[in-house]
Amino acid sequence: MTLAALADRVRRESGLAITARDLERILAALQASEDIWRIVDLAPVPMMATCQGLHALAEIGWVTWANGRVRLTPAGDQACRKLAIAAVRELKCPRCGGRGVELSPLREVAAAFHRIARGRPEASQEFDQGYVTEDSTIARVAFMWAKGDLAGKDLLVLGDDDLVSIAAALTRAPRRVVVLDIDPRIVNFVAEAARAEGLAVDARQHDLREPLPEELCGRFDTFFCDPTESLRGFLAFAGRGLAALRGPGCVGYLGLTRYEASLAKWRDIQRELLAAGGVLTDVVDDFHTYVNWPYIDAMRAWDRLPVKRVPGRDEPWYRSALIRVELVEAARVENPRYTGDIFNDEEAATT
Repeated sequence: MTLAALADRVRRESGLAITARDLERILAALQASEDIWRIVDLAPVPMMATCQGLHALAEIGWVTWANGRVRLTPAGDQACRKLAIAAVRELKCPRCGGRGVELSPLREVAAAFHRIARGRPEASQEFDQGYVTEDSTIARVAFMWAKGDLAGKDLLVLGDDDLVSIAAALTRAPRRVVVLDIDPRIVNFVAEAARAEGLAVDARQHDLREPLPEELCGRFDTFFCDPTESLRGFLAFAGRGLAALRGPGCVGYLGLTRYEASLAKWRDIQRELLAAGGVLTDVVDDFHTYVNWPYIDAMRAWDRLPVKRVPGRDEPWYRSALIRVELVEAARVENPRYTGDIFNDEEAATT
């Protein structure tokens, strides 16, 4: 069976957007590791599609699993050689991890941020939370600062379990920082930390399914948001950020993975951002590394995994790209109330 035919079958049976190229990526990852979490990490394919792909490859005798390991069979090895599919090679810069930013100028900011972040609330599945490493948060701030999107700017942070607001404010560069988060634990933590450190941060409890408060519309230079990754949810949260921007030249930063968003979804997201008056100026893959959250064995993808093993805290596997969007005209977005489930679609894996 060809990979194209196998991908067609998986699409019909699962409804997932998987391609022959995605199966190649999974086979390339299998040649680099037998650990399920490394395979998921190394194959930039939605996690649900990776699981379905592994099961499909096992059915045709190319993949097997036992004793907690996932392996290519001799037939799978032979197929990879015949198809010229080589093992994944990681060639990231060892200094910046591929982010393209230098963190040493923020050494004092980072030290203060690490001290503050030790007391943060744990990630909650109720709010689809999963926070990035502290170095990832500092790198976000460094990137915004380098792009001229932080110093002297009004920054809006939409959802802040990553504590971007605190890290940004510690630089003393933004004019003001406003945080909207549904989780009262996050709001209280940010507010208390800001008071203790004398930071210009205004933390407010707000459900982003509700319209952006009128007094915040068109009032900011920069927004940051790491949205949920269903198409509807991502566009809802991105739309709130765009509605908050003053106009042309203002920017938004968004996180987007390949673990819960196929390239077809990426295309749809990019179309909507362009239609809203923005242009994508930067996409930095694997910019963010996430701390393993405490509910991995309760997330949606758990039952689909061929091997059940909770990764340790020192085994990060979930990453996302950093996307920068700049308005070239006034944002063309609405500010409606969203009802129903905006967190799940067929590619949702971690909810």
